[in-house]
Amino acid sequence: MIKRTLVTIALLAIGFFVSLGYSALLPNSEFVNAQTNRTTPTPTQNTQVNEVDRQFFIDAGQAGLGNIALGQLALQRSTNPQVKQFATAEIQEQTQVKNDLTRIGSRLGVTPPTTPAPKFQASLARLSQLEGDRFEQAYMDEGGVNAHLENAALFQREAALGQNPDLVAVANRGLPTIRKHFNTASAITKYQFGQVARRYNNLPNNSGVSAPQGNTSPTAGSDSLPENNPSPTGGGTKIPQGNTAPAKTDR
Repeated sequence: MIKRTLVTIALLAIGFFVSLGYSALLPNSEFVNAQTNRTTPTPTQNTQVNEVDRQFFIDAGQAGLGNIALGQLALQRSTNPQVKQFATAEIQEQTQVKNDLTRIGSRLGVTPPTTPAPKFQASLARLSQLEGDRFEQAYMDEGGVNAHLENAALFQREAALGQNPDLVAVANRGLPTIRKHFNTASAITKYQFGQVARRYNNLPNNSGVSAPQGNTSPTAGSDSLPENNPSPTGGGTKIPQGNTAPAKTDR
């Protein structure tokens, strides 16, 4: 009787272990699923994006490349310490954004833009035709004022409406620098919102397009950058360690 009981227990044990081993081979078994869940990473919130995120990724990448190219051109052509210092800071700003987007893009499985948007390429081509004071003015107007007006709206939208936390963080980190560079460029050019002090499109006199009317700024129509010693009513502030602008020429 005891022998029969021991045999029965042994057979039950063998059956249990055989059943356990067989279940490990089944593709839909709970054992397999438990093992799979231990080795497969679960999706994180950082992979979530909405349309605002996607557009920010593209627009910020293209703007960064365009403004880096403009800054590099300014370093090659300008002799004004203010302009060169601004261009250096701008390149540093946009290079940081580019690196951030590359890092985030690898996590999302997307590649940042590799060329500037057509509007930046067109601006670069036009500025490449200018020299001396005229080039420096155009660079500060386009790469200083306009670029940071556009970037402010772009980064503000992402910070407010974006879903991906990494891209939202890029926008929030960038906004203080954008504000600082915009204020610097506005002081140098004496920019006033929504007004154009200088034009670089060489429209013929009979084109039917008239120049902007009204008193745009204290230096409207001037062909040189403001001095580092602005008048009390000029509203300008100088970049630290900057010297006066080069002698006025119109080339």
